[in-house]
Amino acid sequence: MLSKVTNYDFKIFKSAKISLKLTIVYALMFSIVLLILNASILYGIKYYLYSQANKQIEDVKIMVLDKVKSQNDNLNLSGKEIVSDVPSKQNVSIRILKGDGKVLNETNEFNYNIIVKVPFDKTTYVKQDDKHLVYKSLKIEAKKYGVVYIQIVKDMDNEYDFMKILFILMAIADLIGSIVSILLGYSISKKMLRPIDKITEAADNISINNLKGRIMVSGPDDELKRLGNTFNRMIDRLQEAFDRQIQFVSDASHELRTPIAVIQGYSNLLDRWGKDDREALEKSIHAIKLEARNMEDLVEKLLFIAKGNSPNQRLEKKNFCLNNLICEVITETKLIDHTHIISSYKNDSVNIFADYKMMKQMIRILIDNSIKFTPSKGKIDINSEIESKTVKITVSDSGIGIPKDEIQNIFERFYTVDKSRSKEKGGTGLGLSIAKLIVDVHNGIINVESEEGIGTKITVILNI
Repeated sequence: MLSKVTNYDFKIFKSAKISLKLTIVYALMFSIVLLILNASILYGIKYYLYSQANKQIEDVKIMVLDKVKSQNDNLNLSGKEIVSDVPSKQNVSIRILKGDGKVLNETNEFNYNIIVKVPFDKTTYVKQDDKHLVYKSLKIEAKKYGVVYIQIVKDMDNEYDFMKILFILMAIADLIGSIVSILLGYSISKKMLRPIDKITEAADNISINNLKGRIMVSGPDDELKRLGNTFNRMIDRLQEAFDRQIQFVSDASHELRTPIAVIQGYSNLLDRWGKDDREALEKSIHAIKLEARNMEDLVEKLLFIAKGNSPNQRLEKKNFCLNNLICEVITETKLIDHTHIISSYKNDSVNIFADYKMMKQMIRILIDNSIKFTPSKGKIDINSEIESKTVKITVSDSGIGIPKDEIQNIFERFYTVDKSRSKEKGGTGLGLSIAKLIVDVHNGIINVESEEGIGTKITVILNI
């Protein structure tokens, strides 16, 4: 039954607010500390009072024994002078007994029933009739009386009354302290945790359609303020990602709309006249196949970009000779393109640790881009050069160049400098975006230098 109640209370505690949990925990800790401190104080006072009682008994013992020694043969244990100096105000009493138990002398306050027993001359603590006593028994030999027992008793009632009053005052102080700690703790914890309520409220108001909400963070630079700033930065990144996604979907839809419209147009042409018109049939089939290839190329590029943006993108890195790769791409390009002068005046031998397929794709993209925008008989140079712990790959051409105000945009998806000419050459504006993505995932740097009418130079810097 007790375990069920305990489990039920624990479940209630777990489901309570953090501010209430903190208040309960800190109030409980504060109460425990107070109890430990008060118990230590009471124990210390009790130890001190008993030490004083032992000292008082020892003082009386020394005083009585001195009187016994000083009287010698004239010893009179029945006389009042033997007990006259006993400090009654200190609740110390004395009794003198003969060996047969007959009382020879005692102070007026001695009303205790204490049996004489060994060991002698040892302080003993006893509780008798709700009285707390400290006493010591002595045994002496007297010529006149024979064996004599002396009992010295200290009544601790006053001390215990003081300790009871002190205990009550401490208990009241503990209770007041616990109540104050609960009230203040709850108020302070609520105030300190208010930023969490603001974070919760801001999170409730944020959705895909509304990413403008932010947390107003103020106060000291503590953990809660840093949490609020972190939350705001996270929402900024989410908003940026959603904006890019919307722009990407919009651009992709726009790019796909044109080939789809062309295919639909030629399909309708075939449906109406292509069955009987041989020329229209061939023209439509050629156009449909061309647009299908363009769509296939576009979709593959879109999938590559989506895969490259994924945090789970896996690179198949290995060590390979970069200059051999560049020579391979140059040889393949010369076999395909016969209208441009493709050369390489410097190609340093260097091994790099990278994804071979991606590196080849990146170099091909840069060369294809130069081929598209370089007039026939124009020159295209592909070079590599070691600089310190990096290798610099450059692809330069003598093409039409890029306007200065558009250089910063060429790596954006679907961006083309000359829309009509790019469309004519089959460009989608994704090639350079993919090239930059490949460089980024390899922690490299890509730079562009261009001048209209003179040419363009693209430089890729990779760590060896």
